[in-house]
Amino acid sequence: MTREEILKTFQDKFPDKIEEIPMVGPDVAFKVDKDLILQVCQFAKETPELSFDLLACMTCIDYVDHMEVVYNLFSFTHRHKMVIKTSLLRDGELESVTPVWNAANWHEREIAELFGLRFKNHPDPRPILLPEDWNEGFPMRKDWEGKDFVRLPKK
Repeated sequence: MTREEILKTFQDKFPDKIEEIPMVGPDVAFKVDKDLILQVCQFAKETPELSFDLLACMTCIDYVDHMEVVYNLFSFTHRHKMVIKTSLLRDGELESVTPVWNAANWHEREIAELFGLRFKNHPDPRPILLPEDWNEGFPMRKDWEGKDFVRLPKK
């Protein structure tokens, strides 16, 4: 499928809910409302002509007034890539996509731990990077006032 065909498939399924993000190259990118993220991801994986079977990466961006979660997808069957973005408030909550891609488990745990976002229905919200007794905030947020990182001496 071409980039345009992939985008149209999503726009037909979710009318007026998909906002294209112009990109250079063959990749498809769009924004979707946070309340639709689970349905959009299920559609991306389960629709045979799409078959986005790999969540290659999932990350978060702090824009100070809001957060943006970015899903990078790949289809082994069709060899195409796609980026889905969704925005939410800094203290917001997002539906877990772990039922769609098990790889989301650790990505969501990392985002929750470092950015403070919550994922509804996540199967295992335990910390994976910071100590379990950590209570000094969320170190990847732009407003974090934690301690300075240890700097290696210059050679």
